[in-house]
Amino acid sequence: MNQNDTSGILVSRVSQSYGKKKILTDISFSAPPGSIIGIIGINGGGKSTLFSILSGIRKPTGGSFYCFGHDMFHEREAFRELIGYLPQENPLLEDLSVLDILRLWYGRNIHMDMPILTQLQLRELLPLKVKSLSGGMKRRLSIACAVALSQPVLVLDEPSSSLDLHQKKIISDYITSFADNGGIILLSTHDMGEIRLCTHLFYLEDGTAVPMHAEEAIRRLQAGEG
Repeated sequence: MNQNDTSGILVSRVSQSYGKKKILTDISFSAPPGSIIGIIGINGGGKSTLFSILSGIRKPTGGSFYCFGHDMFHEREAFRELIGYLPQENPLLEDLSVLDILRLWYGRNIHMDMPILTQLQLRELLPLKVKSLSGGMKRRLSIACAVALSQPVLVLDEPSSSLDLHQKKIISDYITSFADNGGIILLSTHDMGEIRLCTHLFYLEDGTAVPMHAEEAIRRLQAGEG
């Protein structure tokens, strides 16, 4: 894939430094529609920094990012339309109901037959206050908010961390469905099941993204290598 391709994403030599400290030095990868790209590594390795850059929250020190033909670092208004982002912390207002949260994000487009309410099993939660939800319910609601504009790329930072198996399955099923329908998932995870969902894996090591097979990546995570 080159920078003139309009289908998919191309990340090239993305770097990030804070003063003299280099966090990311040369992150490069590409992904066509239908991909699930796993970005993994030990805690503190730069995954969240990279995802905040690729979602438009932070500006990089260097490099380029093309998404469906858009030069994202120079067309920053394109982030909102092309990239949905789920940070590690749920961006939800605790005193609102689930329905009120969805109305904030979807506006007039919200209706009770929205497929995502079924996909993320949210319909029965609509009247409940956010503060009454479990961690897994909040993650599912946050994912629904992240894709409110039907963005083709979804960036998920540890989507199922500390969740039970039932909640993890709902989220992993949604990830698979999103990719099967032509979307691109960028996924940071320590979960072995999610790692095995990925079509391509990159292990963050010394600020670079090293291609790696799932079983080797799992072994390295378990050994705390990076």
